[in-house]
Order: sequence, then structure tokens, then C-alpha cells
Amino acid sequence: MSHAPFTWDGFRRGARDGVPLALSIFAYGLGFGLVAAQAGFGVAKAVTTSAAIYSGSAQLAAVNLLQTGQATLLALLAAILVINARYVLFGAALQPWLWQAGPLRSYGSLLLLGDANWLLTMRRIAEGEEDRAYLAGTGAPIAVAWLTGTALGAAAVSVLPRPEALGFDLMLPCFAAAMMAAMTRKRADLVPVVVGAGAALVTARLVGPAAAVIAAGVAGGAVAALMHRGAE
Repeated sequence: MSHAPFTWDGFRRGARDGVPLALSIFAYGLGFGLVAAQAGFGVAKAVTTSAAIYSGSAQLAAVNLLQTGQATLLALLAAILVINARYVLFGAALQPWLWQAGPLRSYGSLLLLGDANWLLTMRRIAEGEEDRAYLAGTGAPIAVAWLTGTALGAAAVSVLPRPEALGFDLMLPCFAAAMMAAMTRKRADLVPVVVGAGAALVTARLVGPAAAVIAAGVAGGAVAALMHRGAE
């Protein structure tokens, strides 16, 4: 394993770049806090959920299952694991760069991994970023914003409108579309997107929306890998 820098300066630069992202994540956390409180969660339970699962889409799915009154522990775990399966792909993309900092620093940094700072870090890696503490730096303000937003949303449920009235239910699909736009450099980059979208639509109709997430990731990722191998 080669030596890789992991410094306070890298963390500080990451935190600086993560602050603008944290503002939108705060609003997302506020929306989840509202939904959780409406489902009967107290502030402590809502914040604990956000800290333990740390995924807005998976948390909203879990709360929706609980609201049906028929959720089992196995169903909750399956929904969370399936929706969060994309982080396996995110981690695999970061592995060649991040693992050079050693397992302790790598795994510690991955605890702060989210959609927004993964995309930001991948773009910085492409631009030549070498300090592996950058990833943890980007994740720190986002984590604080997520937990703070959750707490405030859960506490203010009696005075704030429903999340749909604020447009929070559209934040996840809008962010996913923004990620796609930011990562698309040429027309060929759209091929995995189209394949993943097609797999998601078919799977959602046959199995359900939760399984559609992993189907899209596997299908799109496989096509992207094949295209990359063919280009080498």
C-alpha cells in the first residue's frame, strides 16, 4: 500500500466545499424530520434514525413501511439494504483512491459518505485531488446539517406544513437528475443511464420500487463497466 496524504488541510478544504451542499441537505433533513414526527417519532428517535441509517431515501421508505402498520423487522432491513445498495457502487468507485490512506482512515471516511459528497469527491479526484481527508471533510458539514435538520423538523411539526407543501418530496429525484447531468460528458455516457432507467421501470412494475433502485444500479453499472473495458 503506497503512502497517501491525509491531512487537516485536506479535511478543511473538503469542509469548505461541502458547506454549500449542506444547505440543501439541511432542508432535506427538515423534511424527513417532519415526516418522521407525523409518523409518531419523537425528536430523539428521529435523530437516532438519521444517524444510524444516514440515507434520506431509505429512511423515508422505512417510515412509509411503518405507517402501513404491517412492517416487519425483516421487511425494514430489506428495504434499507436494497435502497442503500448504491453505496456499494460508490465505495467501489472510491476504493482505488481512498484505500491508499489505510483501512482505518478509509472506513472512517466512508461513514460520512453520501450522494452529494461522493459526487463532489469524484469530481475533485478527476481534477487531481490527492489528500484523502478531503472526503471526510466534505461529509462533516453535510452530516451536521442532516442531523440538525432532522431534529428541527421533528420538533417543529406542529407549526410547519406537510413536507409535500414545501416540495421536499421532489428533492431526491431532482438531486439524482442533477448528479446525472454533472457526470455526463458525452453522448455515450447516457447509455448506462438509459439502461438503468429501463431496468428500474421494468423492475418497479414487476417487483416494486425498492428493488428498482438496485436493479438500476446493477444494470447501469454493468453496462458502464463493459463500455469502459471496451474503451481500454
